[in-house]
Order: sequence, then C-alpha cells, then structure tokens
Amino acid sequence: MTFKRLDEVLPFFGMDFEGIVEQVNKETNKQAEEIMANTNTYKGIYAMHKYWGKKPFNEISKFIEKYTMPGEVVLDSFCGSGVTLIEALKANRRCIGVDLNPLAIKLAKVSMTAVDIDEVNRQFKVITKKLKATINSLYEFEYDGEPTLVTHTIWKNDMPIEVWYSTNQSKKKIREGIDVDITMSQHPLVEAKWYPTSQMFENSRINVGQNQTVADLFTPRALVGLSLINDEIKNIEDPNIRDVFKLTLTGTLSQASNLVFVIRGRKRNEGAAPKAEVGSWVIGYWVPEEHFEINVWNCFENRFKRIIKGEKEINELFSNRENGYYENNVRLINGSATHLQLANDSVDYVFIDPPHANRILYLEQSLMWNAWLGLDKTINWNDEVIVSEAKQRKEKNAKNYNQLLDEAFAEISRVLKPGKYFSMAFNCLDDNTWIDTLNLFITHGFEITDIVPLEYSATSVIQDNRKNALKTDFVLTFKNTNNRGQESTIFKNDDLQLEADIKTILSEHPEYEVYNVMNALFERTIPQGFIYKVSRIVKVCADNMS
Repeated sequence: MTFKRLDEVLPFFGMDFEGIVEQVNKETNKQAEEIMANTNTYKGIYAMHKYWGKKPFNEISKFIEKYTMPGEVVLDSFCGSGVTLIEALKANRRCIGVDLNPLAIKLAKVSMTAVDIDEVNRQFKVITKKLKATINSLYEFEYDGEPTLVTHTIWKNDMPIEVWYSTNQSKKKIREGIDVDITMSQHPLVEAKWYPTSQMFENSRINVGQNQTVADLFTPRALVGLSLINDEIKNIEDPNIRDVFKLTLTGTLSQASNLVFVIRGRKRNEGAAPKAEVGSWVIGYWVPEEHFEINVWNCFENRFKRIIKGEKEINELFSNRENGYYENNVRLINGSATHLQLANDSVDYVFIDPPHANRILYLEQSLMWNAWLGLDKTINWNDEVIVSEAKQRKEKNAKNYNQLLDEAFAEISRVLKPGKYFSMAFNCLDDNTWIDTLNLFITHGFEITDIVPLEYSATSVIQDNRKNALKTDFVLTFKNTNNRGQESTIFKNDDLQLEADIKTILSEHPEYEVYNVMNALFERTIPQGFIYKVSRIVKVCADNMS
C-alpha cells in the first residue's frame, strides 16, 4: 500500500486531514504557543531534537517533587529522550534511565551533560570552513546570466516543478524546475562518503514499502551532503562534543529528506495561485507526491542553532554543579525494561511512559536516526514492548505486548522500595488494553492511589488529530504494597448507568471534553474495582456533547 497525498495517508492513522492542515498552519504561523493551560511549550533542551512522544516537562516535575525527596533515586525504564531524568536531575534527585533505543540514550546523555559552548561554536566553524562551500556547490549553477544557489526544490512525480534560489542581489527568487535541476539532484559531482543503506521493516502503517532502505528517503545530492557532514563529525576528538554534533546531524535528517510536504493555499490573495510553504516531517516514512528537497547545509545550520540554544540551557542548569555530578547522579542503560540491571529495592520512585500498544512505533520510526549513527545493528528488536504491523515483526502482537509489559512491571516491583510510588502515563482507546494494563498493576502488588490527566505542553499533530483521540494522557499512580490478593478490575456493562453518570458530570461541568469525563469516571470507578468500556464512554460523550 502506497500513499501519495496527505489526505490519503492520515485517515489510515485515524487522523483528520483538515485538522492536520489547520494544525500545521497554526504551527507555521506560530499562532499556537500553548495547546493546554498550565503548561509550557518545548524550548531550549526539549527543542533540540524531534524525538517521539515527549511529555510536558513541567508537569512531570510535579510528580517527581510530590513523590520523592532530594537525593532519592528516580527510575524511568522507558526513558526516551530523557525528560523524566532531566527533571529529576534539575530537582537534585538521582536518576536512572533505561531504553532499548540507542538514539534515545545518546539524546538523554547530551541533554544532561554540560559542555564548553565556545568549543562547540569553534567546532561548528571548523565544519563550516571545511564543508559549507563544498555542499553548497551541489546547489550552485548559473541561471539567467547570474550565479545562483538553490535553497529549495519542490518535486512532484519525480520532476522538479518549482525552485527557490538566492543570488548576490536577492535572498529568494522562484523559478520553474528545469533539466539541470534533475541532473544536479540525481547525479551530484561530489562523491559521497559512507551513508546507511539499512533495510527498513515493511510496514504500510508507517508507509515503508518492500525492500525500502534508509537511503531511499533522500536524493543522491542530499546523501552526499549528509555523508560529508557525518564523516567530518567523526574527527571531533572530545566525545561529548562529538555527541552534540551527532545529534545535530540526526536532527537535520528529516528536513533534509524527501519527507517534507508542501503546504499550499494559505495567505493568498483572491485569484492568485496557491503559494507553496515548507511543511515538516509529519509521521512515519511517507514521501508525499509533492515534497521539498532542501539545501542540506541550510538544514544543518538551522538545526545547529536549535542545538546551541539547548546547550546554553544545559550549561545554565548543570555547569556549576560539583565535579562528577553526572557520574554520581545519572545512570543510563541501553537495554530492556524487562531485564533491569538494578538491585532489589534500590529505587525510590518510578515514572514511565511506555509505548501505548501501536500508537507510536518508536524503534521503527527511529531507524533513520540510528542508521545514520551506525547504531541500528545493536538494537534488540525482540525486546521492544510494542504492537507492530510490520510484516517481519508478526510476533509483535497484543499477546507479546502484554507479556513484555508484564515482565517490565515485575522488574519495577522488584527494584522499587516497598511503600514507594510508581506512576505511568497512559493513552489508549482500546478497551482490552485498558483492563489488561490495570490488572497488570494489581498482579504485581500495586494499589492505585491517584489518577490525573497529563496535559500536553506543545502542539502535536498526532496527539491532537487522531480520530476519537484523547488530547491528553492519564497518569496512573500506584503504591508498591506487595498486596497480591487484590480483586481484578472488571468491565461494568451498564449503559443506562454510564449515560446517567456522564450526564451528571456534564451538567456540573459543561466545558468538559472527553478526557475530562473519562478522568472523572475513572476516579470514581477504579477504586471500586471496575471501569466502563472506553469505547462506550467515547460514544456516550459524543451523543451528549453539543
């Protein structure tokens, strides 16, 4: 199955095309600085890299402060980019992060390691001096009697239909594509260094076709530019600064790929032709029928500006800490949540945000990043707690997901001190997944103490436009009581009572959205040992909300 247009691919994910375009327009216009009240947008550290599924740092910090004291140990065994760890370290807690994704561990490490900013800037100048002219030469030629530098090429059906370029007198001019654009993009005159040709998992859900490779996501010209940068980064002696530039490169990849769609139709005068604007990497590995190819050096330079802002914040937070602060307070493990390399009763608090079934295919959607860093060969794909539709991963079904999540919970029960707390962010509309997850807690001796919505801190295309999606996760918090004699949570199939409960809630709070109603219901019913089916809650809410 191959999708060509945005309005074809998004419904496959249960997402609304008009909603996506509206959301992208808001992002591009910078009109949506915040999507939920009482939260902050991603900036600084958290804007350095486009890692999947980041959670609102200021909300997570509240859980850390509520359930721990300074000096205690916080564990996140699905740590991703390290949001929980960063907030724990900022609050003078010790932290342990575990993740199967090598890129996640590298990003978390960089985000907590203060480096010499002057040296980072000096190294960027070295790379600029060595590579900028060479990479730009891939986009330079004489047009209309003057030297030009191509900044953006719009491709449609493998043909360049529009080219943006600069000259000595103008920052931006636009022309139609010509034959030389094809030659320059497909047959660059500079030889490429090493680049990844890793095979991707065939998966129509994220639009990966049979025998598709990571290299297929880029034009030959982009591969040359990216490979030159990657090769030069290997020469950086300081390992911490080298990692900063590795993340700069991986953050560059999506915008330098063929995954950047074209936005048309905004801000045009009546009767004028639709104006093209730059979109971004939306989801999966969908190559739009009409997409951008952007000058690789510009992508790298723009990403570096974001990275340096993040590094400045990291330095402000951690550069004045005592010598050895990182070694004494941070432990990162590239491994599985199902086999924690930790002692019994060694952790004071756990906050996790595990994959929610098949909602985000973390490892598959990180393959492009890991492959460029040569890290994809080290991944233990079998241990990923995920449901995947990839043809080569048929074993990654709901049964395997529940089994591995059960093992991860057992490990948390083992390492978490008795009487301490365990919080999990959760977002799912599948009835069986809800009931199975709640009963996993019970099986391993956890008793629920709190359930609250976790509001998102920044615009997310996926989170806000999924059909019947919750605009927030729930955070379920449990106490490690080792009480394994609790009754299992069951479904209550009473539509009349459910409708009456929802009408009561909405009459008291007419402004409530679906997730607010769910939260109110869960607070009442989970302690009583039952929940209503989530699918029914959504349906009854839809019928009763104006």
